[in-house]
Amino acid sequence: MPQTKSKGSFDQPANDRPRVSRAQKTREVQTAITNSALELLAANGVDGLALTKIAANAGMSNGPLYGRYDSAEDVALELWDEKLRDQFQQLVREFDNFASSPDAEPSDWLLKELETPSDLTAGALEVVAVARRFPLLVDSVRNDVDSLFHQLCAEHPELPPSICSLRLTVPVGCVLTSRSVPKSRPAWRSILLRFRDSALDPANLNQRGRTATPVEFSIPLPDTGDAGLDEFVAAVMEVVARVGFEKTTAHRVARAAGHSFSSAYTHVGTKDELMHMAIGQMMAQIWKTGTASFLALDAEGYKNAILALQLGLLTEANRPIRQLRIETTMAMRHHKDLSDAGRKRTATSLALITDAVEKADPAASDEAAAYWYLTAANGIGSVSLSLLTTEFRDLDWSSVAAVAYELAFETTLAPLQKLAKA
Repeated sequence: MPQTKSKGSFDQPANDRPRVSRAQKTREVQTAITNSALELLAANGVDGLALTKIAANAGMSNGPLYGRYDSAEDVALELWDEKLRDQFQQLVREFDNFASSPDAEPSDWLLKELETPSDLTAGALEVVAVARRFPLLVDSVRNDVDSLFHQLCAEHPELPPSICSLRLTVPVGCVLTSRSVPKSRPAWRSILLRFRDSALDPANLNQRGRTATPVEFSIPLPDTGDAGLDEFVAAVMEVVARVGFEKTTAHRVARAAGHSFSSAYTHVGTKDELMHMAIGQMMAQIWKTGTASFLALDAEGYKNAILALQLGLLTEANRPIRQLRIETTMAMRHHKDLSDAGRKRTATSLALITDAVEKADPAASDEAAAYWYLTAANGIGSVSLSLLTTEFRDLDWSSVAAVAYELAFETTLAPLQKLAKA
């Protein structure tokens, strides 16, 4: 006997089902596009936001994308205006709240975003890092960074502006380096507490008027013993600094090297191999100018060296090396083989310090490593933001130098001095 369908049955004729309005369908399509674009942006950066890739990732045809946007920059700008600006501000505000409170702990949300950023946070920092290369994007992002810095300075008149700048550069750098540091990096909590206490210490805040000559940087000069290879490695660094890794083509490298690209294959196989060598050159320069060279200095010498390095990172004459450093960092974020190479070189270099510290005080090794990772993060954060804003150029960095020395002494220099005496 046939069964009669109940009144509440879902097996309704098609013409009786609720109809989706055109406005609702438009919203659903836009949500799918936005989610797809955020995912690609977080993973591959602005250069990975090709409209065809967004459509394929969203499981739709290209039509809806080309009907809404003209370019990847249009997508990035809309994401920034609607979602990413707020996420960037939340990250900085959360860090500022922690850094302003002597008894506060960094929130679980903050620690998670610094160590394993969400798509929103990663996407926001991807935009900040490369906005200078996009004429429409740069104005909006620069204005937002400037405004946030001015707000922090106005809200903390008791702090030197250079200390306020750390409330931007440290979280920015932690996120940007999150994919290119060894998994053995100690958790951020302990060193952030040390940093907060040092950056609120009146003895450090009252430092004024220290001067130094800015460090002069240049694109590293390879010295592999193969003159032709050296030319191509130098050329890839020059092009990456200008246009980013994804847009570094064989023809651009060949023009910069003054050769046909076919001649490169007598020396090295691919652009990626050249980039591996370039990362090695960058790591060596950073180690030489910003880590190893500081360890034998006394307190005054250390503070002066920090000041000279900070000024060097900000001066316009060193803009090419700043661009190379941030573009190398972004390439390591997007390519596992490059990030693996960066991790290995970082771990090998830092072990020269941490192994020595461990001999003097086994319990201090993690703190020493954490400090140097924080230093590297602040450095890349400073580089990234200084390519957008000019607000940092004329600050008095004496307080920052004092904070840096205090942290270095507590985590690294004191154990090494103890070992030297032993």
